[in-house]
This record gives sequence, structure tokens and C-alpha cells, in this order.
Amino acid sequence: MRSLLSGILTACLFSTSLDSATLDHHPHWKSDRLPELYYEVLAASVDKAAQFQAHDGRFRSRIPRDQSEDEQIFNMYDMQYIYVPAFLYASDHQSNTRHGDKSLLEMALRAGDYMAACIADDGTSVPRVNGKEVSTLDEHRSLYCWTEALGLLEDHLDPERKQNWRAAMQRAGKELVADLKPRIGRPRYISPFLGYSPNHFSLRASTIWRMGMVLEIEEWVKLAEVPIRKFVRQIQPGGYWEEHDGPTMIYDYLNTSVAALWWHYTNNPEALRAMRINTDFHMHWTTPDGVDIHTVDQRNRNHFRVNASWGLFTFSYFPEGRRFSRFKLLSALGNRNDPLESLGLAALARIAQDAHYHTDGPEAPIPQERHSYRHRLDRPAVVKKIGPWVYSMSALVSPERPLSQFYLDRICPISLWHQKCHHIIGGGNSKGQHELATFTVKRADGNWSRLPLDALISGNWDADTMSVAHEGFSLRLTITPEDDSLVTISAQAERTYNRPDSVFLNLPLRLLLGQKLEIGNGAAYTLSDTEIRLCGVSSTYHNHWRLSLPENARFMWPYYTYTPYGPERVPENIHAALGVVTIPLVPDSRWVHISFTVE
Repeated sequence: MRSLLSGILTACLFSTSLDSATLDHHPHWKSDRLPELYYEVLAASVDKAAQFQAHDGRFRSRIPRDQSEDEQIFNMYDMQYIYVPAFLYASDHQSNTRHGDKSLLEMALRAGDYMAACIADDGTSVPRVNGKEVSTLDEHRSLYCWTEALGLLEDHLDPERKQNWRAAMQRAGKELVADLKPRIGRPRYISPFLGYSPNHFSLRASTIWRMGMVLEIEEWVKLAEVPIRKFVRQIQPGGYWEEHDGPTMIYDYLNTSVAALWWHYTNNPEALRAMRINTDFHMHWTTPDGVDIHTVDQRNRNHFRVNASWGLFTFSYFPEGRRFSRFKLLSALGNRNDPLESLGLAALARIAQDAHYHTDGPEAPIPQERHSYRHRLDRPAVVKKIGPWVYSMSALVSPERPLSQFYLDRICPISLWHQKCHHIIGGGNSKGQHELATFTVKRADGNWSRLPLDALISGNWDADTMSVAHEGFSLRLTITPEDDSLVTISAQAERTYNRPDSVFLNLPLRLLLGQKLEIGNGAAYTLSDTEIRLCGVSSTYHNHWRLSLPENARFMWPYYTYTPYGPERVPENIHAALGVVTIPLVPDSRWVHISFTVE
């Protein structure tokens, strides 16, 4: 069987493995290329967004029920949307049906006036709703979009408004410069040295850079060039920028937009190289339904949503990147015809950036369309596609970050995806949750150990093996697609010294709320927020796949997952819940086999 698979892998034949609602068969969107699709999506969003715009110019995610909700739902993050009406009004591209639309100019002007009113004398943002101060979360992202809007609309502003916008923007820019300057000389642009995530640093630098261009402040342009150039150079050989000591999927899209902006205005060859290898990284670490593979992500768990907005113009410099960008956008839109519902205000603002800086040209096939591929990072992580199956393993091990709620523990997760039922095993890393670690150890005193000491991946086209060292145990795991409907996961444990501890294999399963879960003994459950705790589970059936297990396996649902954001670290969010199978391993080198069959 493996020799046959090896032959298939070598052939790398292309197949129609993408969802029918992407690329060539979308039910709602007519454009079959970029940038036409960008313009179509943006134009479809502006009329509804206009309804959500408050009388003072604020963009809101929905129409609030009352004054109290108006104050609660507003976030400066959504003010990024100013980019959309400004861009559509100014762009004379033949696909732009809203070029010169005065209602869009008015929408952008009102939003810009609100932005200007938010900038205090000291340059800080002080947004208000009904006279009350509200959140300033990530206001630097909105400042960038406002800067681009000013660049697009400056000739359409009356003298008083132009002076008001420019003066307020200059005050805000001085505040950004004061934040950036002390960090420029830091040894590396990663969070332990910067004090915050590198995407915040690089986006601030690029915002100052663009402000300097638009406001004609050469000092800012020269100041920002230094960190941007250094940041671009710090891309890793695997094609990503490190947050700490490895990739993060979502935030890397933000980082790559800085490199692409730098290339657009400078033609710097280091930026183009970074864009090339970053395109390869993202194309290979995305499943054929457009979802990022988060096993290597240290900041976010995979809740199986498609992320598509930031940085797509990075990929448009390459034929396969253009197709990948269009694929990601269509996957994010799903089967809806409402871009605001699918993407939201802030993401649509970055679609405007993608259209603004798009590079046109032909498309080429992407990895998601191949029958098979195998891709390894420069770190111990691998993703492999074989026919309808996609699996990944991450053996990245990192120091624990107990003082930061934002950094997850590297727990050597695996993922499994099938064309018919999409993610079966998935979710990535977590923090303080030993039940989600692929291998976990229960000590004789009752304490749990979830953090590996070391890990590696060895393999080739035929097979991959992940080896994980825990205190007292050497552990191995393989994932073997046998054919288009069957995959086998095998695990083995050995003691490295004699301790009365126990070791377990954990599989976090993606289960669909409201659907049936059938158990081998004939019992059936409709998945809700009602707890299910089972021992001695030999098999389960759900969403067209059947799992065959050793008889001593345990199962629990719902398992609520850690989130770095919001007031609760482990909220009871049933929509992000997982089912977890736990299997005891006998540490005598005996292999345990688990199989998934898609029916």
C-alpha cells in the first residue's frame, strides 16, 4: 500500500478536490478573477455598511437596540472600514461600479471627521459614544486605513477639512513615533524583546511610514524605513515571522502585508523574497476548504473558520498566489451573498487594501488542487495531503509563558481532515489543558504533565513519525492513510526510567452541534451542552466518519477550550467545544492502533 501511495505522491496529479463553492462554481459571485472579485465584494458591502454608520460618522457592526448597546458594541477596530468607501470612490478600475459615487465620498468624509475628533491634543485616541469614552483597541490599524483614505481623497477635501484631518493625523503619528522609537534597536523583533506582538510593531512602523508619505514628513519616512527593513529580513527560512519561537497563522497575514507594502513602494528584493516564501508557507498550511492549519500556531486555536483579508495582495505577485488569494476569499464568503456577515467591517477594509495594491496577472494551480503533496517547515512540523486526506503534525516545543495569557503551550498537536467531512481531529495548541495534549502523563501523585521536553519528526514521502519525550517516557505517533476512506493512527510508549506514572494519547475531535453521535454499544446522543462522559468506548460514528478504538478508551463532550481573549480564559462556548478521546498507553513499546473510516 505504501509503495502505491509513494507512486501517487510522486505523480502529484491535480484533482478537483476543492469545495464546489470555491473558484469556478461559486453560487453568488460572478467574478472569476482578481481584482474584479475584490471590487464586486466591496461594492456589495457599502450600502449595508452605510445603514450601520452612526450620525457622528462611526461605523458599527450592526444597528444597536438602544443607547447602551450602542456604547457596548462600538470599537475603533471597525473604523478601518473608512478605507472601503474612500477606495471605491477614488478608484477608476473598469470593474468598479461605484467609482465617483458621491454617497461613498460622504460616508468616508463623515468617518474621517469622527477619526479626527478622536485624536486628543497629546495624540492619543479618545473615541466617544454618546459622550462616553469607549475602547481604543488596535486604533493604530484604523489610523493606517484613515491614512490611505486621506491619500485617496485629499483632492476632494475642502481646505478646512483637509487641515483638520492632517493636523489630527500628525498628532496621532507623533504618538506612534514615541511608541516605536525605543523598540527600533531591540535585538530581535519578537514579543519577548518587544513587549508586544511583532505584528503590532510592524504595523505601527508601516503606518508611520505611510503617514510620512501622505503628510510629506520625510523624517517619519526615514525613521520607519529602518525597522521595516530589519523586520522584513527577519522572516524565517520556513516563510513566516516568529511571534516568539515559531509561526502563528492568523497574525502572519498581518506581518506579510508589511513586506508587500514595502515591496510596492521600494522594489526591495529582500521584500520580494520574503513574499515568495511566505506565499509558499500559507498555501501549504491551508486545508482545501480554506481553513488555516493551526497545529503550528502558538497564539490561536483553530475554530475552523476561514481567515481571509489581511495580506492577500502579498500573494498576488505570483500566479499560484493570485489563485490562492481568490480561493481564500471565496472560502471565507462561503455560501452567503452578504460580505458584512461573512467577513465584517475590519476584514473588508483589508480587502480594500488587497484591491488597492493588487498585482494583476495569470493564475496557476495551488496545492489544494493537487492529489498529493508533503511540506515540511524549517522547524519540526509537517503537513501532507494524500487524495482526500490532509494531516499535520507539530513537534514544536517552547518555553512556557505563564505570565502571558496570549501564548499557548506547545503540546505537539496533530490534525486530520477529509474532503467529505472536513476537520475530524483539530484545534491546535492550548494553555493549561492537559486533555488536549497529544501525549500527557499522569504522575503517581495525581498531577498531570502536558509539556514535552523535546520532540522531532522523521519521515519521507511514505510515512512520518512524530517522537515526543516526556519526563520518564519516549513516545511515537504515526498517521497512515491506507486508502481514500481509511486512515490509521498508531502510538507507542516506552519508559525511559522506572516511575509509577501513566501516559495517555488524546485525540481532540471536531463534533458538530445538533448532530448525532453514535456509540458502538448502540447508544446515540444528540450533541448539545449536556455533558457526555463515557468509559470503555470501542467505536463512535459522527458526520460520515467512524472511529475504531481500543476498548479502554474514554470519551467526553463538551470540552471547552482556552481562549487568550475576553474576560474568561475558558468560556463555556459550545460552538468552540470539542469531543476528546483519551486512550491509556502501555509503556512496553506495544503499538496501539486507532482507525478512522469515512463512509
